[in-house]
Amino acid sequence: MQRDACFVCGQPLIYNDQTVEQTCVFCGEKEMNAITCPNGHYLCNRCHGLDALGVIRETTLKSSETVPEILAEFLMQHPTVAMHGPEHHALVPAVLVAVTANLLGLEEKEALVKEAIKRGSRVPGGHCGYFGACGAGVGVGIAVSVLTGATPLKREEWSWANRATAMALEKMADTGGPRCCKRCTMLALAAGREAIARFLQVELPAAADWKCRYFSRNRQCLGRQCPFWGDK
Repeated sequence: MQRDACFVCGQPLIYNDQTVEQTCVFCGEKEMNAITCPNGHYLCNRCHGLDALGVIRETTLKSSETVPEILAEFLMQHPTVAMHGPEHHALVPAVLVAVTANLLGLEEKEALVKEAIKRGSRVPGGHCGYFGACGAGVGVGIAVSVLTGATPLKREEWSWANRATAMALEKMADTGGPRCCKRCTMLALAAGREAIARFLQVELPAAADWKCRYFSRNRQCLGRQCPFWGDK
């Protein structure tokens, strides 16, 4: 995407003579700026200066979204979230915890989301190939662990967290490599929905079929072999 294009819709930005009040699509902050998107999208100066983890934290904490794919796609559009990168390892558990907390109206949402991000950010890049466990898949286990209060000493919760990771990794292994952080994120969220329904009896709403808009940026794209390939 061009640097002078909107990060959401890709349309060329308009450089006006006067400033106008605009609302940040990520945090809701209002500020005056002369640069506008023809479709009304705006990224405030604060959010523009955040790193990927900061964007994930601020957005998931403030969002009321209950559909995992919608919130994840919104986050992946931010310019700090790379095509591939370990930020996806935090994005998955943050999204799953946030939408579950939103759906249930959990008062402890902030603490749970921050814990999910903290744990997910500890999973290094390349974990999928070098450790045999994609970080996005591990993120599903992290989400279930955070939501159920699992620890190494608990019985059912320990099992649920590990099974949740296994469910995600199986979906990814069935699809095959090489890695794609967007594909693995969406597969992880699908597994997360199944795991949360199974272990927490919470039915997260599903989005319509998600189609990838990032494949042109991925030199290792599986093309038509990917279930999310955008040209299907």
